[in-house]
Amino acid sequence: MAFRLNTPYYVIPGFHPEGTFGAILGMLLKARLDLHMEADSDLYDEDVNAYLGGVLVSYIDPRYLQEISEVLSKYDMDVHQAIDRAMADRVQMYRIYKVNADDLLVSLGLFHRLWQEEKPQMERIKQYYACASECQRRIYGKPTAVAEIQEKLSERTERYLTILSQARREYLHFVHQVSSEDLAEFGRRLEQE
Repeated sequence: MAFRLNTPYYVIPGFHPEGTFGAILGMLLKARLDLHMEADSDLYDEDVNAYLGGVLVSYIDPRYLQEISEVLSKYDMDVHQAIDRAMADRVQMYRIYKVNADDLLVSLGLFHRLWQEEKPQMERIKQYYACASECQRRIYGKPTAVAEIQEKLSERTERYLTILSQARREYLHFVHQVSSEDLAEFGRRLEQE
């Protein structure tokens, strides 16, 4: 199940995750404004911005990527087998669901131009976030802020994929610099490893 990160990385001098978090949070807020998806009285979800910002910042850190590679899988069966092995350890179960949900959300939102066509993946995101949320409740014996955020991500997956997609198009621009064919080839090579 483990995806090994064999890519060398270099520490960026002067890198401060706090500044990066602020920039990413600003990008997410701008994307929401562009889409007229501000939080309103019916749906308070400003907390999701902070969660998504944290997830995106963590993906910049190769150590985090190496750490999650132990439980990350593109296959539902692998995830369920890992959950079965971790059945007595609620924290590990939570981690498995959270990491896989986060990865699918980032992957679809930032790297798939037509995420709407990925219905099975969207259902996995919803399922994994719902399970992560329930694990959080069971670990702490009460609702938590993170569990509430993950519940929102589960119930409104399309909303947050739309925001991430807008952020990619308008503020990240890295997918525009790569042709569709090159991006597809990159994806195929990743799957082979």
